Amino acid sequence: MEGKRPAASSSALSEKKLRRLEKNRESARECRRRKKEAAQNLQRQINRYESENLQLRLQLKIGTEAERQDELDQQKVADGLEEMLRSGASEGEIWASIEDFKEKYADYGKDRRSAIKFHLDKICHLLKPTTTTTVAMKAIHSQMPTDSTTTTTITTETTEDDSSNLLPPNNKAKTKSLFSLLGAYLEVDSTQNQQLSDSRNIAKELDETYVSSIRLVTELQKRLEKDGADLDQQFMEVAHILNPSQLAKFVIWCTNNTAAMHMLNALWTKTMADDGEKGESTTTSMSKEE
Repeated sequence: MEGKRPAASSSALSEKKLRRLEKNRESARECRRRKKEAAQNLQRQINRYESENLQLRLQLKIGTEAERQDELDQQKVADGLEEMLRSGASEGEIWASIEDFKEKYADYGKDRRSAIKFHLDKICHLLKPTTTTTVAMKAIHSQMPTDSTTTTTITTETTEDDSSNLLPPNNKAKTKSLFSLLGAYLEVDSTQNQQLSDSRNIAKELDETYVSSIRLVTELQKRLEKDGADLDQQFMEVAHILNPSQLAKFVIWCTNNTAAMHMLNALWTKTMADDGEKGESTTTSMSKEE
């Protein structure tokens, strides 16, 4: 008859088994961590590629050919909806296709919002003064009386184009002495110096124009965001009244009836033009009264 295993031997075996199990658990945790990091890195790459792809598509969506391609893409989506209705697709599938159509082609969709942001950002970038303009404005402003209440963006904003970066790193002069510094470097005579000093009002006007332009662009962006949110809400209210199949039929009707859409676009263009003329006449009359 076989004897019993010694208790010490059983205890050692148990400890060895526990160490192996702990090692396996640690290995599994490390494997899951690496997989999670790989998935996160992959998602970041996908997001970056999607963003770059969107930027390229937005740059290409300019001109008659781009508009024609956009119309063809919308027609393809409408044909797909029509096929779904014929084949008896579920309401959920039809709604998913409508959501995709909305994000790509609606006024308040993701693509349209991204396009608006893209172009407004480009406008802000183009409005930003160049290095030479910034230096000139700072130099001329340094001749003006100091007034902390009228300081504006161009004269105070620190950017990579800051004029002080043009000076030696160990001998950067203060902005207020930039006019004198440049005058000495350019060997400006007394007549030129006086003429440049007299032009400081022009510099102030340019400064104020820049700030006003950026303010207008910012206000436009806020209005467009609000209008987009309002339109999205109105669409959802309509979506609760009509079922997905009815919404799909509406999209198909709008896409296929090009004559009706052309008439509506012409009416919309005329309405916008009339509103613009009314706005200009109102502004002119107010200016005359002032």
